[in-house]
Order: sequence, then structure tokens, then C-alpha cells
Amino acid sequence: MPGERKSCPTGRLQRTSCVESQNGANQHDGLFSGPSPYGYGRVSLPGVVHVGWLDSAHPFTQGTVDGHLIQKLRLLAAEPVELCRGFHICELCAEPDLPKETLPPHHVVLDINSPYGKWLSLHQGNGEIRVPCAGVIFAAPVLIVHYIEEHGYLPPAQFLKAVEESV
Repeated sequence: MPGERKSCPTGRLQRTSCVESQNGANQHDGLFSGPSPYGYGRVSLPGVVHVGWLDSAHPFTQGTVDGHLIQKLRLLAAEPVELCRGFHICELCAEPDLPKETLPPHHVVLDINSPYGKWLSLHQGNGEIRVPCAGVIFAAPVLIVHYIEEHGYLPPAQFLKAVEESV
């Protein structure tokens, strides 16, 4: 059902975000699934808000996102910003029991062509997308496409409107 809030099984992160919705009511939805002021480490950017940062410890709104908006999000995710070292693996997905094959000679590097490496490539993200709209810039993880397609995440309407108008 669109707009339905669901919980996912166990999670590792303990941060939460309570933000005010446009009608002034507090909204607690996921880690940063709805708009909340941007902050990463010691950086705070006025006018930039988080959206789509999910973890398995917090419920988030589920529903259906139109396919053309998902395609637009894919285009944005293909050119991420704010890249970080390493990758974030989706916390909503159960890690498969596949061998983590490594490459010789030192067997430190994961073989990306192994079954686990292929699974990992579809369940990890590195960086953010930025979507401007009416004086606000939405910052979302590149994993937002995965969250929508695999976990039924329904981003806030104002974010989807921004995606519609920006791409």
C-alpha cells in the first residue's frame, strides 16, 4: 500500500533522524529517509537535506515509484558526487552464504567475478546524488535506486518532484 511504513529486520546503525514535515509534525522515518538537514562527519551544508538514507533498524515508507522516475534516478546515480573510500553495503539485504573468493598472489583482493563479487556489485554504493528543487538540494545515496526497486522504498513526494524536474 503506498505510504505504508514497514520495518526491516535487525540493523547495525543506531542513529535516528527526527525532522519536521511541512505541516510542522515530527516525522520519524528511517535513518534519513525523509528530508533532514545535511550533515556528514564535520560538514554541514545549509540548504542541503538528506533523503533516502535507510538502515534496517528504522522503519521507512514503502510504496510504488513510477518507472520513468527510477530511470531518471539511474542517470543521476551513474554520475555520483561526494565519493568516499570504500563502499556501503545495503543493510536491508541479507548477505548470501557465498564463498568470498580472492585473487592471487596475496589473496587480499576480492574476485569481482566470483558469485559473491557479483552479488556485492548489485548491493553496494559509493557516493551521493544531488537533486535541486526550489532552493533546496536533496542529497541521496546512490543506493536509493536499489532501495526503491528491491525494498519498496517510497521517497518523499518533494524529492520525486525534484527528480522529475531536474533530469
